[in-house]
Amino acid sequence: MKEIIIDFLYLDLNTCERCVSTDGALNEALAILSGVFRTLNYSVKVNKQNITSKKLAEQNHFVSSPTIRVNGMDICTEVKESDCGDCGDLCGDSVDCRVFTYEGKDYEQPPVAMIVDGILRILYGNPANEESPYTLPDNLNKYFLRRDVVMKKMAIYEPAMCCETGICGVSVDPELIRISTVLNALKKNGVEVNRYNLSNAPMEFVNNKVINQYINEKGPEGLPAVLLDDEIIITGRYPANDEFIKLLGIPESYLSEPKTTNKGGCCCSDGKCC
Repeated sequence: MKEIIIDFLYLDLNTCERCVSTDGALNEALAILSGVFRTLNYSVKVNKQNITSKKLAEQNHFVSSPTIRVNGMDICTEVKESDCGDCGDLCGDSVDCRVFTYEGKDYEQPPVAMIVDGILRILYGNPANEESPYTLPDNLNKYFLRRDVVMKKMAIYEPAMCCETGICGVSVDPELIRISTVLNALKKNGVEVNRYNLSNAPMEFVNNKVINQYINEKGPEGLPAVLLDDEIIITGRYPANDEFIKLLGIPESYLSEPKTTNKGGCCCSDGKCC
């Protein structure tokens, strides 16, 4: 069985209408082509990745949002952009996002026919574009710089535990499992929440004046303590999932790890092709 890899790279699937509409159009195009893929004995692997940092952008040679690639080739033959108010709201500045040109007309959301045509064109060996040496575009560099400024900084200071996460031994606190799961998902979505406990990182408690004063007054019994931009906002417990969303100003989807799905010619739910 031959394989087709579809990459969908985007900045946001909660606020940006261009990204949301492109995601929907891609799903529709894949549904239309599913019969073709089965007939030609193709398996289709779809990777949808939220580009949340400069590092991810550089790793993926990301040039404009949203982007659809087939076997590494962009379905667009050129990069055209226009001001995107939705992504501008995310970073507090003006940001340009992708404009799709199809049959002589420009679209902010790609027509389904354009995606179908782009997939088939690359599939049959006529990609019509070549990747040039990569440099992070100024537009995206500004977006990530501004977004990092807007995003708040959170740290969690915990009591002494047997390991960094506390997930060890026979009886594990379900709350520690929840927090570890949430923080791992946030990290994979480009949001770093620092986590320290008295056993593994005692100097963090000494060097941070805010938490040092709190420990002197309340003792370790007052932990965990959650700091947001160096201000204590929660003590004696961990933030609930909805509090992470509100305090960090992030979409709910960031609490789930980015997923890879298979569509078109594959009906298995475990991510493996039949």
